[in-house]
Amino acid sequence: MPKRYSPPNGDVCVILHDRLHDILALASHAKQAHWTVTGRNFLSLHEFFDSVFESLTGFADELAERIAAIGGQVKATVKHVAKGSQLPDYPVDITKSDQHIEAFSKALFQLKMLVRGNVRTVAELEDDGSADLLTSMSRKIDELCWMVGAQIEPK
Repeated sequence: MPKRYSPPNGDVCVILHDRLHDILALASHAKQAHWTVTGRNFLSLHEFFDSVFESLTGFADELAERIAAIGGQVKATVKHVAKGSQLPDYPVDITKSDQHIEAFSKALFQLKMLVRGNVRTVAELEDDGSADLLTSMSRKIDELCWMVGAQIEPK
């Protein structure tokens, strides 16, 4: 008789939830920037932040589905995200493109470092599928960091 499925170490679900909350918070940062950015490169940044939002919500979907697939209960309402995100609040009083790039890149870099640390931790907890998902996200976040950084005007 096959063994009954039991969820992996609950620590994996906690880690995945932490990153889910951070990614959803960062997605809201991207929308805030999308809605409020001004400056001579407004149109390109307006569209850019919208595309970043789409990428981040894709990551969130993957994380939430992984949590459910390994037996966890997804908890990602606005209140859960606000309480659970480790990212700094996004400044709502900025409008200039360079201010948005700076604020967004700082939060994105913090997410990048958190995800990288989680890859190792989840691998040590012997959940290769979740570690692989986080590794894939880490590569995509590296690309987003590069794209955001490319928006910075050389001095």
